[in-house]
Amino acid sequence: MKAQIQKYKIEGKVYTWTYKNNPRNYPAWNFTVDLKACESISALLNLMNNCEWSSKKTISIKLPTESQVRVPNNKNGTESWKSKTNLILSCKTSESTDYWKIIELNKGIEIQFGKAKLIEFQNAINEIPKRSGDFAISDQNEENILYLWWNLDE
Repeated sequence: MKAQIQKYKIEGKVYTWTYKNNPRNYPAWNFTVDLKACESISALLNLMNNCEWSSKKTISIKLPTESQVRVPNNKNGTESWKSKTNLILSCKTSESTDYWKIIELNKGIEIQFGKAKLIEFQNAINEIPKRSGDFAISDQNEENILYLWWNLDE
């Protein structure tokens, strides 16, 4: 199963960004996907959930469009932001099932999660094409927040 995860090819477009300012209202990373990436990442998360070992997958990130950045309505979409080139999804079977952590790396971000958070993340991603957004996942201390938004550019 681990080899399948490594070979699995993500289709579609994945977008992550964080705002440079206004940390009081938007203190974390933002995430959206197009329909193909939604389906592809959901299938990847199924593989990870069925794997008995910890697993990880690196995914290329696209820069968000102006309309995607406007969805959270941070200063009417005019707030400055930054993105990274890679997203690493990392299922940690050695951690508790509700484990969730986001680590900012030099060229990417890594989202680490246990099995329960994997399912929560997968369910949230599956809602994006339905234009259900404005959803957040975080750890128990409400740190390591990931905001999931609907995608206006599908």
